[in-house]
Amino acid sequence: MVLVKKIGLDSSARVAFQSHAHTDHFVSGDMIVSTKATKFLSHLRKGGFYKVYPFGKRFYIGDYRARLLPAGHMLGSAQIYIEFDEFSLLYTGDVKWFKLRTAEKSRFKKADVLVIEATFGVPHFSFPSPKEAEKKLIAFIEEALDRRKTPTLYANQMGKAQEILKILDVHGYAVKASREIIKVARVYEKFGIDFHNIDRDGEVVLRGFTSVKPENGLHRSELFVSGFGSLKLSNHADFWELMRIVENVKPEVIFTVYGYAEEFARILRGLGYDAHPVDEREELFSKS
Repeated sequence: MVLVKKIGLDSSARVAFQSHAHTDHFVSGDMIVSTKATKFLSHLRKGGFYKVYPFGKRFYIGDYRARLLPAGHMLGSAQIYIEFDEFSLLYTGDVKWFKLRTAEKSRFKKADVLVIEATFGVPHFSFPSPKEAEKKLIAFIEEALDRRKTPTLYANQMGKAQEILKILDVHGYAVKASREIIKVARVYEKFGIDFHNIDRDGEVVLRGFTSVKPENGLHRSELFVSGFGSLKLSNHADFWELMRIVENVKPEVIFTVYGYAEEFARILRGLGYDAHPVDEREELFSKS
């Protein structure tokens, strides 16, 4: 959660930017800037006055020109690029380099200052590509069905679950999904992401992982789908994707947030970058 010149970046402020609709990024303020999809998804769980903009359109946030760029994390997830008087800044929010089936492909813009997430910001986090993870998912389902077991998948109910639902739709599997997952999927359909495989008698069961404790171990027909789970179909960038993003933005200064922020900043400094971890709700450039 960061403030830059009184503007909240995934942080509550009078004028705030909300990067996507996961609850840990919810903000409050007199005006919340987001994409239209983020507004609709957020309104499933909270209120608030949202000012929505399409990707690429220039607008003002506070006194400064800005635009939203796709972050690739989930439907409607956005980065924000802001042109301050002395420097330009790109804040990624949660971000993904590789294209997912249900999220807009991320795009990056050169900026003087980069504020980047570090959820998986150490080198041992190296994920398979989404296509490779998809193959592993389908292989797991086929193996469970061959054993006449019901494959049961656990995932974040907003974003990850819809990605899995779409993958299974493409591969022809009917899915018995939880009510919350279906509710979110109906919003996705308003934005052109259609699902034709939701069925109360579906051969695959899809649940939110809050209903179990996957870390305690699963049966052979159950799978926890997460960057921290058994199958690493992640909607976050792994360490190597984060490095590609840094190389694309070419910043003079980097601030790292979330997860392994301190470790990622230390690695970046070792590579010659001017990089610093950001404490929760730290205000940057407040004296500029």
